[in-house]
Amino acid sequence: MIRFDRKEAFMAPADEAGRRMMENAIEEKHDSLSSVSIGKSILGREISAYRVGMGKRYVCLFGTHHSLESITANLLFLFIDTALANLNQGSANGFDCKLLLSKYSFIIVPCVNPDGVELRHHGAEASPLKERQNRMSGGNFSTWQANGRGVDLNHNYDYRFAEYKALEVERGISAGPTLFSGEYPESEPESRAVANLIRTLAPSAIVSLHSQGEEIFAYPKNAAVGRIANRLSGLTGYTVGIASDTAAYGGLCDYTGSLGIPSFTFEVGRGKNPLPEACVFGIFERIADSLFLLPTLI
Repeated sequence: MIRFDRKEAFMAPADEAGRRMMENAIEEKHDSLSSVSIGKSILGREISAYRVGMGKRYVCLFGTHHSLESITANLLFLFIDTALANLNQGSANGFDCKLLLSKYSFIIVPCVNPDGVELRHHGAEASPLKERQNRMSGGNFSTWQANGRGVDLNHNYDYRFAEYKALEVERGISAGPTLFSGEYPESEPESRAVANLIRTLAPSAIVSLHSQGEEIFAYPKNAAVGRIANRLSGLTGYTVGIASDTAAYGGLCDYTGSLGIPSFTFEVGRGKNPLPEACVFGIFERIADSLFLLPTLI
C-alpha cells in the first residue's frame, strides 16, 4: 500500500478555511508544492490547480463539483501529500514512483465549486447573492449541490445539453440546489475554467471524484477504455456502472469522453451525502493505487 501520513488536517471540513489548512499542512512538509489559479468562481473565489510530477503527459484529477461531496477535496489534498512524499521514492506496490512522475504530471483541482461549499457550511448570510440564494433554497442549504447561482456544474458541460434542457422543462427543474444545467454549456465560470484547462493541456486521462456508491463510470464507451475501467475496478473493489437518467447528461466525463479522452467518474465511499470527513482515510486506501497506476494503464 502506498505510504501516506494520517494528519488531522485532512479531516477538516473542506470549506475555504479547511482547504487552506490542508494546503498549509502540505506546504510545511513539501517545498515543491506549487499551485496556479485556473479561474474564479461566480463569487470571485480562486479555483486552484496543483501540479505533481515533471512529465509532459498529463492526468487531471477533479473534485467537488457538488458541494455535498466536498470530501473529494480532502481526498485530493491527501493524494497531493502522498504523491509528493513518494516523489523520490523507488518502487512502491510494483511500480516506480520516480519514473512515473518523470513521465507524467498529475494536475489536481480539489475544489471546482468553492461557492457551493461555503453555502453548504455557512449559509448565505455573507453572500452578495443572499436574497437569490435564500429564495432558491428556502434558507436551508443542507442539500445544496449547485454553484453560487444555482447551477449544477456537472450538468453544465457540452454533452447532450439540448436534450437535457428538454428534460428540465418536462420535470420542472430550475435554478436551485441541484440538477439545473444553466443557460448554455459552460455558462458558469467554474465549468468554463475546467474545460479551458482541459483544452489547454490535452490530458491523457481524466478522473472526476464524486460521492457516493463505490462505482466507476468510464467514457468513451469503447473496448480500450472498458479494459482500463475493469482494471480500476479490480484495484478499488468498486463496480463498473452505466450512467442513467439525469446522470447521463452534461457531466465533465461525458464531455471529455466525447473528445476521446479516457475519462473516469469515481463515486467514492458509501452512505448518504455528505459523507463524514472521518471516512477520508478508509476511502483513500481503496482508491489511491488506482489513481497512481492510471497513467500506466493508458
